[in-house]
Amino acid sequence: MMSRLRPSFARALVLGCRAGLLVFLALYTLCALFNMKLGYQGNESASLQDRVWNEFRGVVLGQVGRLILAYAGVGLVLGAWMGAGLWALRVSRRAVFWGSALACLAVEIPWVLADMAHHPHLYAATLYGRAAWTKALLLAMSGSSPTVWRLAALLPAVWVPLALFVSGGFRPPRWAWGLAALATALALGFASGQFQGKTPALASPRPNLLILAADGLRPDHFSGNGYARPTTPHMDRLMHEGTQFRETVVQVPRTGPSWATILTSQWAGEHPIRHTLVGHEAREARLTTLATVLGSAGWQTAVVSDYAGDIFSRFPFGFQRVEAPAFNFPDLIRQRMLITHVALLPWTALVPSLFPERGQFPELTDPAPLRRAAQRAIEGFTPEAPFALLVFGSSTHFPYAAPFPHEGHFIAKGYRGPWRFGASPQMEAPPDAPPPTPEDIAALAANYDAALVTFDAFVGDMLAELERRGLMDSTLVVLLADHGESLAENGRGIGHGDHLWGSETLRVPFVLRFPGRVAAGHTVMSRARSIDVAPTLLDVLGVPVPETFRGRSLAPFIVPDASKEELPELPALIETDLWFSDRDGQPYQQVRLPYPWVYDLAAVEPPQGDIVLKPEWEAPVEAAKHRGLYLGRWKLLELPTPRGMKVELYDVVTDPSEQQDVSAQHPEVVAPLRELLARERPRGLETR
Repeated sequence: MMSRLRPSFARALVLGCRAGLLVFLALYTLCALFNMKLGYQGNESASLQDRVWNEFRGVVLGQVGRLILAYAGVGLVLGAWMGAGLWALRVSRRAVFWGSALACLAVEIPWVLADMAHHPHLYAATLYGRAAWTKALLLAMSGSSPTVWRLAALLPAVWVPLALFVSGGFRPPRWAWGLAALATALALGFASGQFQGKTPALASPRPNLLILAADGLRPDHFSGNGYARPTTPHMDRLMHEGTQFRETVVQVPRTGPSWATILTSQWAGEHPIRHTLVGHEAREARLTTLATVLGSAGWQTAVVSDYAGDIFSRFPFGFQRVEAPAFNFPDLIRQRMLITHVALLPWTALVPSLFPERGQFPELTDPAPLRRAAQRAIEGFTPEAPFALLVFGSSTHFPYAAPFPHEGHFIAKGYRGPWRFGASPQMEAPPDAPPPTPEDIAALAANYDAALVTFDAFVGDMLAELERRGLMDSTLVVLLADHGESLAENGRGIGHGDHLWGSETLRVPFVLRFPGRVAAGHTVMSRARSIDVAPTLLDVLGVPVPETFRGRSLAPFIVPDASKEELPELPALIETDLWFSDRDGQPYQQVRLPYPWVYDLAAVEPPQGDIVLKPEWEAPVEAAKHRGLYLGRWKLLELPTPRGMKVELYDVVTDPSEQQDVSAQHPEVVAPLRELLARERPRGLETR
């Protein structure tokens, strides 16, 4: 009988809290049971899971505690809110309890669906291959508007203050209306100030530098370079208003070593970041970089990045301000535990600082947070001195996770295959896995192109930010990448860094726009190298190039009315990074020196838990690398194998896709190129 009585307000809040807590703890339990595996982008290992539990049990249990607290916090707040509204409707205790539970679900379900529609790749890791109904749900959400679902989630919540007011339970005093009016006026004034824009910043008498870069950016997919899809209108504008180098080659097509080569203008081996998993000695080395040189010359330097740019928080590149995610093994554990909790993921976006590992999700490459970080960085520069800002995005890194509205835009209608929501390199290929079909490969390219459109829109936002601040014509704007990306063309796999065949992973965009100092609408046909980037930028900015830089300045060839003569040809060195797998089934496994996969090669280095290569494997990894060079029309490769050195030669003019090894037909070319490679490349550990 008592359960039918209307509860007091305090009692209604308690009942609502109980209901919300029950609902969200049940959701936690379902998510925890739904996917107990610990994997990274589809790569799982039983031995790794055992190691995680045995050696990092405290991290696992700590994350479990954080997750439970987060679920409980959401449930308590949402439940109390609903309980207050139901109290205003004068219902019974039982109705308050069960009504609050149902109302919490009425908010939770569309809230998750909204986030799923916005970032379907984030949920694909858990849902796409789980069951037929979860796959159907994810496909149904792809392409739908998140706004509709967000409004549906807000409806069960916004009636609460209205119900409280109408019920007469809370009648504000007259003075409260005055405060509300004042707050409204201040809010409107603030909003109008935001929309009208801020006063343009005073420009420094010296030019600024803004480098806009993306991980895995392929210039052959730019619409301005003849690609069929309309992918890059804003980057095409940069090419139209500036100068691009038709071919710029990186040395090591992996993020850490490549950025080290770009910023130090030294080959890997001259600088200590020879591969991705270097130890603390290399990470703590004092390097002379583009950032340190500009900082010493009076520039304010900063770098901002999302998930793929963790190297900027770990490597000593010398930027005065760094806003980039961390990456270590404990964070990796927390990240992969969080991603399985689909019921909590939308709430973590409201207060990202509570779960900073959310910013490390490779499946979450919406550039909106990066744009805000870049805008904060520009806002923080003082007008008295020029700035140099490097912004590094991850949208075009696998799994090629474009958010709404670009996600799925180029996917063939009806495609439901394994690469519908992108793909990542597999470190252990199932023995019975069928090879990718042409439809799969087309879907992979479609996802990549959607991600490219996403990054291009970000470039447009950054150009608009410069224009709004009156800095567009006093800033050297540079478009760049750390490496390209292999998209399963010609049977050469996915990703980057494992082999040197083709130009897909080795060629990057290099575009400069600076009215008056850089020619507009110009293309330099000669090959540039990644070690040439920093000297060129310093030269354009009027800063002396340090003696430690190995590259050459290309500035004389990009100034207005520059000579159209081609650059004298210099060798562009190339080499692979370490191999993460010995069982991925890719073609390079047939021509390599064997060593174990990363689960056996790597160690976790205290105190932060950085993932590093075990010292005993440094020399074998260095000796096993594939190496080569470009020179003129020729590309030479040296591939160490257990049967000796395999040498390949490609004519990239007549055979740009590198399908035909012509080393046997041109021994007179092979011999001098091998001698040149031996002279030019830095000595590695295998000769020490």
